[in-house]
Amino acid sequence: MTKEDKFYHHLVKTITSGTRYNKHSLEKEGERFGIVDKTWVKELSELALVSIGRRRIADTKGLKVTFDALVDLYNIQHNLSLRTSHSMMLQQYSTPIPLAYLASKYVIDGKSNSRYFEPSAGNGLLTVAFPYNQTYVNELDSIRLSNLKRQPYKVVSNQDATLPFKKYYQYFDGIATNPPFATLDEPIKAGGFLIKHLDHAMSITALDTMKDSGKAAIIVGGHSSYDAKGRLTRGKNRIFLNYLYHHYNVEDVISINGKKLYTKQGTGFDVRLILINGRKVEPNGVAPLKNSQLTEVINSYEELYDRVGLRDIDIKKKLKLRAKALIILQKQAL
Repeated sequence: MTKEDKFYHHLVKTITSGTRYNKHSLEKEGERFGIVDKTWVKELSELALVSIGRRRIADTKGLKVTFDALVDLYNIQHNLSLRTSHSMMLQQYSTPIPLAYLASKYVIDGKSNSRYFEPSAGNGLLTVAFPYNQTYVNELDSIRLSNLKRQPYKVVSNQDATLPFKKYYQYFDGIATNPPFATLDEPIKAGGFLIKHLDHAMSITALDTMKDSGKAAIIVGGHSSYDAKGRLTRGKNRIFLNYLYHHYNVEDVISINGKKLYTKQGTGFDVRLILINGRKVEPNGVAPLKNSQLTEVINSYEELYDRVGLRDIDIKKKLKLRAKALIILQKQAL
């Protein structure tokens, strides 16, 4: 077992047992295992959170109970604030585990033959609810790639995620991605739209791998703003969201307060969670005008849970079970 493996397993054990680290104590702990590279310390500590999160999902029953357990984990986790020159350049921020759970649960369909994809997977946080044996992950960063290979994914690859995944064209039943935020050196054209930002370009490339009937959860930077006529403000967001609404069934665009929900990932940057349910048969339409739902800003994980609508799934399951029970009782009465 390598020193990295030993440190990772040690963190899983100590964090699970209640040890609370900060940046300084975590780096000191890494030194005990011979790991002095601060980037390795940060990435291995995040990998430990992925492992603990998956265990909590496996050990709890019920969507809300599981979600609350992951919120508790987020609240006690150390601050993943260490930034490398590469991560700062690309604005790489991993997904908080409660948000990752909601996003991946929105996407997953529960079928044993479905395939899921995260094209900029980091250490795997955004796949936390996906079954390992049905999940394909991709990562360019060498340290994060090695951490993905420590997990039993179906496929681990390291392609540049700005380039088309030609062998995966419309291949996956579900997509989840939180691409890095940055400006492209050169704009690209996609479906008649000029795309200038990295997270937008990578999201579009990721969606090309989704089946027509697939679902996607995408996290991009910033909040939407609107002009006096209620249209999205002219610029990158209008272009990107018009592209999405034109080609896909966009169910929601959720603005999230980064200072309230993202700070333990090392940033207070505002983000949006975009939920997509399938590709349009014929491209048409643009992003809707300003409305109360699209301008609402989510300030707590409880609000986010309600907005994503997983509670509705719980209720539907209960209603189905009640209906089956009534049918059984009726048959018994005959």
